[in-house]
Amino acid sequence: MERLNNSRWKMSMAGFTAFVLASIFFLITGPNLAGILGFSISAIVLFILNVSYVFYTNTKSGNKKNQK
Repeated sequence: MERLNNSRWKMSMAGFTAFVLASIFFLITGPNLAGILGFSISAIVLFILNVSYVFYTNTKSGNKKNQK
């Protein structure tokens, strides 16, 4: 559990969890395609932002290691 709390992919996991829960909710209460698509788009945007953050921190830490 400690590894999950310190994960850099936490934002992506939260986005996709929200998408899955919202999809289940919208399918139970009534098929709401607009709501499901909205949550899927927000999950994809969060994933893209998280990937760029992880790559940025990897290159930033890699550059500091190479300078020493």
